[in-house]
Amino acid sequence: MDYLSEMALFVEVANAMSFSRAAAKLAMPQSTLSRRISALERALGVPLLHRTTRKIELTESGRRYLQRAVPLVEEARLVHAELHGQYALPGGVLRLSLPVDFAYEFLAPLLPPFATQFPDIELEMDVTPRRVDLIAEPFDLVVRAGKLPDSGLVAHLLMRVPRCLYAAPGYLAAQGAPQTPAELAAHRCLRFQEVTQWQLFAGETTTEVAI
Repeated sequence: MDYLSEMALFVEVANAMSFSRAAAKLAMPQSTLSRRISALERALGVPLLHRTTRKIELTESGRRYLQRAVPLVEEARLVHAELHGQYALPGGVLRLSLPVDFAYEFLAPLLPPFATQFPDIELEMDVTPRRVDLIAEPFDLVVRAGKLPDSGLVAHLLMRVPRCLYAAPGYLAAQGAPQTPAELAAHRCLRFQEVTQWQLFAGETTTEVAI
């Protein structure tokens, strides 16, 4: 028997002093409510209600039981309401790790509306390109660019960012502009640490250049 549920039913009956009114409030058939209160009395081994054809009254045991039951039922309702509110409006600390350029370009404009919509969420951001350990470090979400190593973690593609080659006018004036992909090998190039070659596309032609 779920004593807390049956206790809550008894409290409703005792407050209404009527099976019919309590059943209507609970949206429950009166016969079902009466049967469950009778089962509670049998489980307790004492009568909680005096029943007549016209009214019901609390027994002495019923009054003592009601006195103890009301705060327990109310506390249970408060716990349910608190948890429901917690999930209805998220709160707590959300720990993020993301690259500097992504944070500046894409995340920063979203922070004011996010804070307005979710005022109870506190953001902690680790702005770094390093590969964090999601198991050992306390991050809830990590944003990274490039290919991810195989793992059992869940990953979602956020966007595709095309990469292009750029050169400073002063550098080109001093070193000359490469005319073919192969000439890049003779130039000073900046690359990401994990990148060892560039793939260059011209229409349907793909050329790989070691950097």
